[in-house]
Amino acid sequence: MHLNYLPLRFTADIFKGGALTFPEGSEKNWTSDDPISKELSKLREKHGDSHVFHRMGNKIACIPVVENAIAIGTETDFNIISDFQLANALARSALHRYFKAAGRETVIGFRPVTLLLEKHNLASNRKDVFGIFPEYTLDVRPLAPHEGDIASGVLIGFGIKYVFLQNVAELQAQGVSAAGMYAVRLVDESEHQFDRAYLGRIDRFTKDNVTLVDSDYAEYPADQCYFEGSRTNIEAVGRSLLGKDYDAFSSSLLQESYKVTGAPNQTQRLHQLGAWLEAKSPIPCAVGLGVRIAKKPHECSRGNDAGYSRFFDSPKCVLRPGGSLTVPWPVDKQIDLNGPYDAESFPNKRVRIAVICPQEFTGDAEEFLRKLKEGLPNAPDGSPFRKGFVRKYHLSSCDFTFHEVKRSSNSDDIYKDASLEALKQKPDMAIAIIRSQYRGLPDASNPYYTTKARLMAQGVPVQLLNIETIRRKSLDYILNNIGLAMYAKLGGIPWTLTQNSDMAHEIIVGIGSARLNESRRGAGERVIGITTVFSGDGQYLLANNTQEVPSEEYVDALTQSLSETVSELRSRFGWRPKDRVRFIFHQKFKKYKDAEAEAVDRFARSLKDFDVQYAFVHVSDSHNWMLLDPASRGVKFGDTMKGVAVPQRGQCVPLGPNAALLTLSGPFQVKTPLQGCPHPVLVSIHEKSTFKSVDYIARQIFNLSFISWRGFNPSTLPVSISYSDMIVDLLGHLRRVKNWNPETLSTALKERRWFL
Repeated sequence: MHLNYLPLRFTADIFKGGALTFPEGSEKNWTSDDPISKELSKLREKHGDSHVFHRMGNKIACIPVVENAIAIGTETDFNIISDFQLANALARSALHRYFKAAGRETVIGFRPVTLLLEKHNLASNRKDVFGIFPEYTLDVRPLAPHEGDIASGVLIGFGIKYVFLQNVAELQAQGVSAAGMYAVRLVDESEHQFDRAYLGRIDRFTKDNVTLVDSDYAEYPADQCYFEGSRTNIEAVGRSLLGKDYDAFSSSLLQESYKVTGAPNQTQRLHQLGAWLEAKSPIPCAVGLGVRIAKKPHECSRGNDAGYSRFFDSPKCVLRPGGSLTVPWPVDKQIDLNGPYDAESFPNKRVRIAVICPQEFTGDAEEFLRKLKEGLPNAPDGSPFRKGFVRKYHLSSCDFTFHEVKRSSNSDDIYKDASLEALKQKPDMAIAIIRSQYRGLPDASNPYYTTKARLMAQGVPVQLLNIETIRRKSLDYILNNIGLAMYAKLGGIPWTLTQNSDMAHEIIVGIGSARLNESRRGAGERVIGITTVFSGDGQYLLANNTQEVPSEEYVDALTQSLSETVSELRSRFGWRPKDRVRFIFHQKFKKYKDAEAEAVDRFARSLKDFDVQYAFVHVSDSHNWMLLDPASRGVKFGDTMKGVAVPQRGQCVPLGPNAALLTLSGPFQVKTPLQGCPHPVLVSIHEKSTFKSVDYIARQIFNLSFISWRGFNPSTLPVSISYSDMIVDLLGHLRRVKNWNPETLSTALKERRWFL
């Protein structure tokens, strides 16, 4: 197994340049308008051909890259180890200059250096319209071992760039509808046509212009703007232009894209590019300094240091409080044998479920719910859900009451009547049967959301089922996962994980945020912060959310929400002064990473009664690091294989003392043979954290991917992130439903898994 990372080494340890020093403290106000940034821009504009300029705290390093360049700043000796960030910036700049001078590929970005293979359009049809190009990215990154010097290398990424080569006016003339599409414009003074900037969403097309919404422009010349390049827009325009030929176009594009992004092909391209770069080495970086790039990617041998790999075994699952019954993964068959974690303490053994169903589907629903209740006893040995919902989860009974949805043209109104009728029975939960086509309706009149909103407002969790799903011939896995989600929504605990025994109290908090405006520009943005709280064994405890606030007030609102959450936990678990408490916060959304870190820091400093440790952890799948395993043969998929060269789940590769890569998607999680290689998640611990064991935190994130009660398969994200994502997604839709009150989530449904 190896990284998509070519090691490099510099030709000298010391290199010379100048340094401009600014007053102490000026580095703290880092904005585009601060004095250092302004001076940096001026220097690059005036001397960019002869120097590389790099900001280092309150200094600007001025490094000459051509002989006899004028000296700028105080003469200084720099070191490739102590000044590794500067050295890496020089290497990156060297790659950018080299590829621009070579002229073989179009260079469209600097950090990372981005190459567009303009001569290799992957479109099989209408190459005059669709620009679908392989895109290579090269960035210089460090590996920071616990001991020894920092090493550096070139991080190589392989992707696809989508652009439209004809403007909106030209496509409109060919019958393509522009309304609702996002548009971009060419960047002024750019060296190429691929540098494009956001314009807005097209509202309508006039004679020569498009009128725009969510834009700085009211209208814009149609022959000077382009549809935004995306897979979705390629499909919309492709279907319009190609008609019945689009499916063949799409199939060809999928195969051609796999030749770029598939794991075996990335491995091959990485070795080819490495051999080419090694042959061109040394590449000049500065006067007296060059860089040599190795042809072979960094191998991740077994070990614990940065750049080495370790394998995490699946966690043990607990099926009785106190750990008296601990079983290996997979847990499904163990629950069949032993029942759920709270089999002896679940308070409501007689479950009443209201079924809201269109009258024409009643027969199908009755048959499906009979199988849900009683199971599939005649299914082959080894099939899931042979015992059924009642016996599997050790219930006494499960009674369904039907509330028919009458035929009508207004789907929302008829579901409303049935929902209100169902609430009179005071059910423990509700099942609503809908058509899959309803998913495309506006949220405010969509039975999928209006039915959830009405029932949840009264504290009744809802399980939505598509009629198309319950009519399928093969139902064993569907029933198994639905039964699991239903038991969790009823307040049950199917299983937990073994817990670290050295902590008095360990709490894991997933932080998510819902953006509540439609603007792509962020203007007037309002935010709701979401927190999902788990005990150290992965048991879901509660969810909380802030009030809807402007983005500038988000830190205060989130700090207050965290304080309220801890007050509740303190009361529930009887925490005493001086108890050791460890909080581990998981966060995914990059935009609010710093704001949420500030809220966590404020919150932790306010807990003066306890001995507090905390870690603020960013969990991201939006990065350029990859892990590739040429020895992985993949898994069987029909007559072929999928997941070839994709590493197994559970591989962990530290990148330094506070960051690691972790694979949560392996060959089994790859959906088709033509899916590109899945990214590992990048686990990063914030510098302000007081608990920084990257091995412990990465292992915990891996374990938490085994306890999503939405299904029995491991998840591709830890439950702390995936539950927050589910809540954020549903909130975004429910807020458009008339009379929806999000306070419901903090009261009647606070401890229920209503979002599964």
